[in-house]
Amino acid sequence: MQFINKIKDDDELSSVYHIKTKSQATAKTGKEYFNVQLEDKTGVIDGKIWDVASPGIEEFSANDFCFVEGEVISYNNQLQVKIKRIRVADENEYHTDDYFATSRYAKEDMAKELDNLISLVHNSNYQKLLKSFFIEDKTFREKFLSHQGAKVVHHSFISGLLEHTVSTTKLAIAMAKNYDDLNLDLIITASLLHDIAKIDEISSYPKNEYTDEGYLIGHIVMGYEKVKERINKLGGFDVNEENELLHTILAHHGSTEFGSPKLPMIMEAYLVSQADNTDAKLEIMREAIKNAKVTNKMDSNGFVDNNKFVGTRFRESKL
Repeated sequence: MQFINKIKDDDELSSVYHIKTKSQATAKTGKEYFNVQLEDKTGVIDGKIWDVASPGIEEFSANDFCFVEGEVISYNNQLQVKIKRIRVADENEYHTDDYFATSRYAKEDMAKELDNLISLVHNSNYQKLLKSFFIEDKTFREKFLSHQGAKVVHHSFISGLLEHTVSTTKLAIAMAKNYDDLNLDLIITASLLHDIAKIDEISSYPKNEYTDEGYLIGHIVMGYEKVKERINKLGGFDVNEENELLHTILAHHGSTEFGSPKLPMIMEAYLVSQADNTDAKLEIMREAIKNAKVTNKMDSNGFVDNNKFVGTRFRESKL
């Protein structure tokens, strides 16, 4: 496997890549060509197919895994691939783990943490609700454990949603320990459920695009509806239990500016919104520092400028 971050000018490329995008264009001479973006877990590189009628250029589409042969050149100080041959790869020619970033934590370990967090909830209705999603609904659980946490901005990797949910919940529990008048069952339940509609808002890898419903409605309202529907199906909820949980989900982005239909109006909702925001911000900064180290952009003291992240809330719907 020739990973994109190791490719250099004048390299001869011969490897399988995920086709992120494919588009047709017309040169000034009137000749048609293809613009292609090749992708693996280390990055993306532009490719050009100048001779679309060449026998080496077989049929392929965006989101295919393709075996690519070509020459790496530098154009306007950017590397690109002059593609000479391309074909759809056989399944035994690649491993998907090479093409999409994954959580640095093992999915199985995080799944156990998720189950342990559910066991901490004493309220029988909240416990029943959590188990109905994460334990009993096998289809939901499978999607949730592997889904990305966002399209781009934070936890945008396989099992990122699971990592963010577990981390946010643990952070919320730690914060709540400083206050003896909070409903910890509500905090844990809302933290675990706050982003469950991400699995419907964003299509899974390799596509990784907003769905129509996700783009037009968004995961906050979609999550509210999903939880409300399940509560109605299970029955037995006290009106305050239901309203406080649904409010905390609706308010978890903290302000209307960032997509929440309601501002946090109870202490638990405010705490969950802060735990969610803190975990997302720290992940954004962690990834920025990691990328800076890779590209040698750390300063002499080993720091990277994160000012562009501080004081601005993540905006998933914009990215």
